[in-house]
Amino acid sequence: MKRNTLRIAGASAIAAIAVGIAGPSANALSHREAPAAPVAVEQMQAETAREAARALLNSTDPAVQRLLGSLTAEERAQLAEAAEDSPFMAPRINWGSVWNTLKKIGGFAKAIGGKYADFKRWVDRQPWYTRALIKSVTPGLSLYDLWWHFNH
Repeated sequence: MKRNTLRIAGASAIAAIAVGIAGPSANALSHREAPAAPVAVEQMQAETAREAARALLNSTDPAVQRLLGSLTAEERAQLAEAAEDSPFMAPRINWGSVWNTLKKIGGFAKAIGGKYADFKRWVDRQPWYTRALIKSVTPGLSLYDLWWHFNH
């Protein structure tokens, strides 16, 4: 493994831990209540994925409906499963299914094949429903994790 990859992975892990600890602590201090138990980063990411999946499934936006219409029945079922209020479980990611879903987004294949910074800029320029789809099919993973999987 490249030295730079290890450095980035280490920095990402430290940042994730810092966000997981600082976020609830700051919220507890601002409300002057007894601090809540720390929330694991994985649980926060899973909740973000659930919210993204719910937003997609409940949207009446025609562009979102076209995107959802392009998904197969299996992909829609996985999206519905991601939206459920099930207790946190370690994410089960089927990379073949992730690829089949995300390649339907125009420009995704080209963007994921380039540098991470270019991929991140591409994602940031996408409408909310595209970003929500990416989050919902890769619960618990960051954009960097997604990019890294398809580039290494």
